[in-house]
Amino acid sequence: MSLLAALQQRYASLLPYLLLPLLAWQLEELPPRLLPAAGALFGVALWLHFYRQYRHVADTPTTTSQAAAQGYCECFGEAAALDGPPLVTPFGGMRCVWYQAERRPNGRQQGPRRSERLRSDDSFRLLDRRGEIIVQPEGASVEARHQRSWHDGDDVLSERWIAIGDPLYALGELRSLGGQPDRQAFRDDLQLTLNEWKRDPAQLLRRFDQDGDGTLSSEEWEHARQAAHGEVGRNHHALAAIPLSHHLQRPADRRPFLISWRSPQDTARALRRLAWSHAACALLATLWLARGG
Repeated sequence: MSLLAALQQRYASLLPYLLLPLLAWQLEELPPRLLPAAGALFGVALWLHFYRQYRHVADTPTTTSQAAAQGYCECFGEAAALDGPPLVTPFGGMRCVWYQAERRPNGRQQGPRRSERLRSDDSFRLLDRRGEIIVQPEGASVEARHQRSWHDGDDVLSERWIAIGDPLYALGELRSLGGQPDRQAFRDDLQLTLNEWKRDPAQLLRRFDQDGDGTLSSEEWEHARQAAHGEVGRNHHALAAIPLSHHLQRPADRRPFLISWRSPQDTARALRRLAWSHAACALLATLWLARGG
């Protein structure tokens, strides 16, 4: 990626500040304090947004596929495709594991036309020195290493993509599927099964009320527990036959879900610079406001 393309991708959120002086000069009928006030609020909001992302990246330790723990974590390796038909960008036909593409009118043709935006949410692999993690990119904020734009008749086409073999950083929620469940998982599933049976008392009595008195004795309840134990054991035995796989996805809460080609250290530094750039813009807008707009 060229330096200009990298700056455009990372610092595009700073461009609106450059328009504020021009708008203030062109729109003299607006209240003089409106634009600097808007700039200050915009800067503070984006400073909080990017500083929060920076703190999550800086404070979350990097894990490997072998030592992956359930929950929020960050991983770093290289991008690889899953088995199956290759994924290519829709306009340029570049082979990739993820893309975002746009077709927009160049403004010279007559009549209104809508832009077309396309994005791949197909899963792909993150390979590290210990194994692999499946990345499910839906809902992620993605910084791709490659991008280009070109003219096609009356349209401007642009694409961003992650290529096979690119460095790959991902911060999100990790879930493991398959493999042998541990003892705590067995106990949890046993309790969930019993709770589910209790929600249907009639069915529970039909199965385990051996003397027909309408209640479960301690011995009959123990039979129910043994039946639940056997059912959970069979389910876990089936799970153990499925190869263990790790999946990184969008967190269920509001924590950031980030994908980038930068290393964890470079990602943290870039977000920190971006956060404080917005803070500086907010400060300048506040000083402008204090001087009367």
